[in-house]
Amino acid sequence: MENKEMEIKIGIVGGYGSYKSRIKIKLNIFDISHQEEFGDTLSRSIRRRDIFVLVYSITDKHSFEDIKYFDERIKRILNIEDKDYPKVLIGNNSDLTMKREISIKEGKKLAKELNCKYIETSAKNGENINQIFYETILLEIERLKTIKEENLNQKKKKKKKGKCLLM
Repeated sequence: MENKEMEIKIGIVGGYGSYKSRIKIKLNIFDISHQEEFGDTLSRSIRRRDIFVLVYSITDKHSFEDIKYFDERIKRILNIEDKDYPKVLIGNNSDLTMKREISIKEGKKLAKELNCKYIETSAKNGENINQIFYETILLEIERLKTIKEENLNQKKKKKKKGKCLLM
């Protein structure tokens, strides 16, 4: 299958003093699904990622069933079995409707179980490919806001702990 290149254009707008020229965006896409035989490499790869795109083929029941395995594996490696992580579920090959084995309803049901957004795509004709990147960017923004809020809360707790009162 032929690889497709995609260009995403991001406009950064801001006034003087906003330091917009210092903003750097790095998009690193790494296929970790075929690294089962390289346990340490897979673990390192997963730990270095912030957002995950879980992909199955709508024409292959086995690839659909593998998604739960990959989800559990990611949680185990990230040591967050009881928590969630940023992800998007992708049902690929939407152009092959005559060979469909997984319904849209099944895809949406799995996405609900995994607590993530569901998108059907076609890598062949480019359908909804941009949507994947929009969703992952939104997930990253939310993740960074959460980290910032957690850091602010920790600073507030430290300030409260550091005070003493003598009478």
